[in-house]
Amino acid sequence: MDMSQYLEIFIDESKEHLQTMNEILLVLEGDVDNLSHLGEIFRIAHTLKGMSGTMGFTKVADLTHKMENVLDMVRNGVLKVDSNIVDVLFECFDALEEYIENLEKTGKEGDLD
Repeated sequence: MDMSQYLEIFIDESKEHLQTMNEILLVLEGDVDNLSHLGEIFRIAHTLKGMSGTMGFTKVADLTHKMENVLDMVRNGVLKVDSNIVDVLFECFDALEEYIENLEKTGKEGDLD
């Protein structure tokens, strides 16, 4: 099946999810004890993972899978959210944003690892 017809939809939906993720990360950055939104970040990562996997975008799928693993460790008490965790989540956000921008411009995720 030709997935190119769905690329624009994927990009639009991904941008919406990333905007929400960024807003939540900014709240978390200001108050690392406010874990009420971690579930939403997890759901966004999960949704992006599924969408990107369907589209064949392995870098997005791999990164969001790793984000899910970290967020799951936080939810299970293995990790505690601190500024380092928030920084890593922002780095993931930045990478995801770059992947989506590259997909929009070139149809490929780009070279960022």
